[in-house]
Amino acid sequence: MKKIITIFILVLSVLFAFVGCKNTEKDNKDISSQPTVSSNGEQITSKSQNNTSSTSNISKPANTQSAVSTVSRPEKVAKIYNTKIDFTVATPKKDIFYDTKNGNTLPYNLYVPKDYSVSKKYPVILFLHGAGEMGTDNKTQINGIRNLLYYNADFVSQCILICPQTNEWWRLDRNNYGDEKGTLGSALHLLQKIQTTYSCDKNRIYVTGLSMGGYATWDVLERYGDIFAAGVPICGGGNSDNGAAFKNIPIRIYHGTNDQTVSFSNSQKMYNSIIAAGGDKVKLYALDGYGHDVWSFAYKCRHLSSWLFAQDKVNNPSGEYDYISYFRIVDSNGKTVITEEDIMYTDYTNDFENNSVALDLHLTEEGILKLNKAYVASKGKAFTVYCSTQKIYSFTATKSITDDVFSIVNVFNEDNFFDFLNMIQNTPK
Repeated sequence: MKKIITIFILVLSVLFAFVGCKNTEKDNKDISSQPTVSSNGEQITSKSQNNTSSTSNISKPANTQSAVSTVSRPEKVAKIYNTKIDFTVATPKKDIFYDTKNGNTLPYNLYVPKDYSVSKKYPVILFLHGAGEMGTDNKTQINGIRNLLYYNADFVSQCILICPQTNEWWRLDRNNYGDEKGTLGSALHLLQKIQTTYSCDKNRIYVTGLSMGGYATWDVLERYGDIFAAGVPICGGGNSDNGAAFKNIPIRIYHGTNDQTVSFSNSQKMYNSIIAAGGDKVKLYALDGYGHDVWSFAYKCRHLSSWLFAQDKVNNPSGEYDYISYFRIVDSNGKTVITEEDIMYTDYTNDFENNSVALDLHLTEEGILKLNKAYVASKGKAFTVYCSTQKIYSFTATKSITDDVFSIVNVFNEDNFFDFLNMIQNTPK
C-alpha cells in the first residue's frame, strides 16, 4: 500500500511540474511577446499590454523560487569578470534656457556622457514631451522617455540628450509664419546653444517626441528637416499635404491602432503622403491593440535605438544599421553566436542568502542549432557572455546542449540579476 501511495505522489509531482513548466512558458512568452512584421515590411503589429500611463514603472520580478528546476550548465567557466551592471545614464543637469530671440523661458534637463571629452563628437537627441507633462517643474517632461533611459542606457549614455519643458502647446511660431516665437522655436534655439557649447556631431542630430511632442516632431522635420539625421514621431500627426518635405529624411513612426486620444489615421496619412511623394526612408509601426501609450514600447525597443544611432547624414547616407543586441554570446574570434532574439523565455532559481542564483535561458530551435554548431567549431576555445557592453564571464564548451536550456549560474548578485532578467524578458526585439 505504501508503495502505491508513493507512486501516486510521484505521478502527481510530475504532473504539477509539467503544468508549472507550461504555465511558466506561457507567462514568459506573454511578457516578451514580440511584434510580427507584415508582408510589406512597413507595418508592425504587437499584442497590447494595456498601457495607459505615461510613466513606466520598472520593478523586480517576485523574488521567489521558480517552479522549473535548473539544469546543469554544460560549460566550464574560464573567467568571471567583475560584473557591475548599471542601466541608468548620468544624472541630468537641470537648467533654464532664457531665449533672447523671443523672450521665452524654457526649463530643460540635459544628459551628457559621464566620460565626455571635447576631442570626441557626440550624437544629439532633442526630446519633445507630451501634453501631460506640460509645466515648469523641470522634472515631469522625462516621464515618457524613462524606458529609453533604462532599456537603452548603453546608447543614451554615449549621446547628448536635451529634454526641454513647455507650459503651453509646442508651437514654432506665435504671431507670424517663421517668427520662431513659440516654445518649439525656443527648443530649436536651445538645440543651437547646446551645439555651440558641447562637442556635437552635426551629422547625427535626432528629434523624437510623443503625443503633443509627436506633432512637434513632424513640425520641425517639415520646416527644418535639413538639421536632423533622423526623426521618430510617436502617436502624433503632421501636414500630410506636404509629404515631399519628409521624403529624404529617415523616419520611424510609432502609433497604436486603438489610440483614442490621437487617431492612428494621423500617422497613416503621414506615411502614405511620404510614400506617394517618393520617400523610401520611412517606416510605420502600427501597434495592433495598443492605445495612446505606445512610447513605452518604442523607447524600449533595441531595434529603434540600433537604427537611430546609426543614422548619419554624411557617413551613412543609405541608413543601414546593425542590430546591437543586449545579451550575446561571442566566440573566440569576436563573432556573435546568439543574442536575446534566440531566447524564447526565461526561468530562474535563487537562494540569495547562500549566494546561489541560476538563470535558465530557454532557446529557440535555431538558437540551439547555432550554439551547438559554434561549440563544435570552437575546438575548446573560450566563449564570452556579454550584458550590453559589459563582459560577464568566459567559458569553454564541454558538451553540446541536449535540451533548450542555456544556464547562467552564480554570476549575478541580487541587484544586477533582476536588472538583467528585466532586460531579457521585457525588451522588444
